[in-house]
Amino acid sequence: MISIFLLHSYKKFTRSVSFEKELAKGIFMGLLAIMVVGYSLALGFALDGIIRNQLHQLDSLGFVNKMLLYYFVAEFVMRYFMQNVPALDVQPYLHLPIKRSSIAHYLLSKSILHVFNASVLLIFTPFALTVVAKQWGTGGAFSWLASLALLSFSLHYLVIYYKKKLDDSLLGMAVLIFVFGSFAAADYYQWFKFSDVSFFIFNRGANSSILVILAIALFAFLYYLNYGAIVNGMYAEDWSSEKDSATEWGKYSDWQFLRGFGTYGEWISLELKLILRNKRPRSFVLLSALLLLYGLIFYNGDEVQKMPGFALFVGMFITGAFMINYGQLLYSWQGGHFDFTFTRPISVRQFIESKYWLLCAATLAAFVLSLPYGYFGWHIILAHLVMMIFNMGINVFIIMNMAMWGPQKIDLTKGSTFNYEGVGAAQWIMAIPIMLAPYVIYLPFKLLFSTQVGLLAVGVTGLIGIALRPYLITLTTKRFTNKKYEIAAGFRKE
Repeated sequence: MISIFLLHSYKKFTRSVSFEKELAKGIFMGLLAIMVVGYSLALGFALDGIIRNQLHQLDSLGFVNKMLLYYFVAEFVMRYFMQNVPALDVQPYLHLPIKRSSIAHYLLSKSILHVFNASVLLIFTPFALTVVAKQWGTGGAFSWLASLALLSFSLHYLVIYYKKKLDDSLLGMAVLIFVFGSFAAADYYQWFKFSDVSFFIFNRGANSSILVILAIALFAFLYYLNYGAIVNGMYAEDWSSEKDSATEWGKYSDWQFLRGFGTYGEWISLELKLILRNKRPRSFVLLSALLLLYGLIFYNGDEVQKMPGFALFVGMFITGAFMINYGQLLYSWQGGHFDFTFTRPISVRQFIESKYWLLCAATLAAFVLSLPYGYFGWHIILAHLVMMIFNMGINVFIIMNMAMWGPQKIDLTKGSTFNYEGVGAAQWIMAIPIMLAPYVIYLPFKLLFSTQVGLLAVGVTGLIGIALRPYLITLTTKRFTNKKYEIAAGFRKE
């Protein structure tokens, strides 16, 4: 049965209309995998020397054991962004006399052939043979290495289950924030040292077989957890588009209060339903929510006190995260129904202005949610306020106009991780004026007068942009009207 699945996958790949594109992608990923293997193997042989000579640690094995939990946390993050969920078009097989268990085992077994699963062996096998074996013997080295490999394979299936069940959801995001936040808080407030816990766990990897046994049990549990999820979800009715779980988020969302804002409110309501019912825009919202924590990276130390202008940079992303992330593809979200949109009773100005109010409302909400940063100093709240005003008065129009530059149709149901569909030159170039614009205003006034005057100048510039909103929206509307048919033609080509 496995040979049949492999044959069908091969035929599907070679007979695809995008065969050349997929082949080029496969070659690139293969070269990338070879590079990862080479670097991992080189790191494995050099690891002991790096620890002793560069990090000046006499006990390299003890140091590695202290760092292993950090390694697995980093591996989880990398797997989350780079590892795909195993996929097979199972619909053609559901009416055939093929056991669902066979399909599930095939998917899970095939998925284990991943470069990350080889990396842990490539990095730590040379270290186990040269260092661990000398201190703990061959049996201890094998036990230590086997426990690392099994834990890495367990992470493989943990990421798969997380992506299938919890990814792209508020619960999944809350779980990630809670787990990693707890680890960070434990180290920061010295509840316990993560390195000591790591040393205690992995130092027992050679002294007894209990770690290997626990790793085997964890691996088996996660394997059969994924197996059950795949088998239980492998019914024909589960593949019906009417029961697509991606629509559940916004299924019952009517946003009645927005109707009080007239046509603008109705179109904002439609845009919100588009966001909540589709994976790609929804993931942008979750990413924007996560970026609200961006300040915790920088506001703990004295860097902001030494470089007060840097708070503008952080405030730009905290208050403007949704505006920047969602706005860079502002018109591509309607790419699949762009022609239909303009058969509705709505003017181009109403279409543009509804998007303006959506972006500004999200910016205002982000500023309100960032108010707890006042704990680190009221100067941070001032910088956030200034950047909120600047984003609503200046950056929003930069984004709305640059997003008209060759927007591309995108598949709303796909995730955003390593998905560059719809991302073109405009999206990369857009970052330059957005990041530089506030400093073009801030730096001259800061150098001539003071930091406070520089912040005031940025805020006043944003207020001028807000005051000129009707005129700037008119200019944006005229530009969009001139490019509307060109944009529509580009969407039809996709």
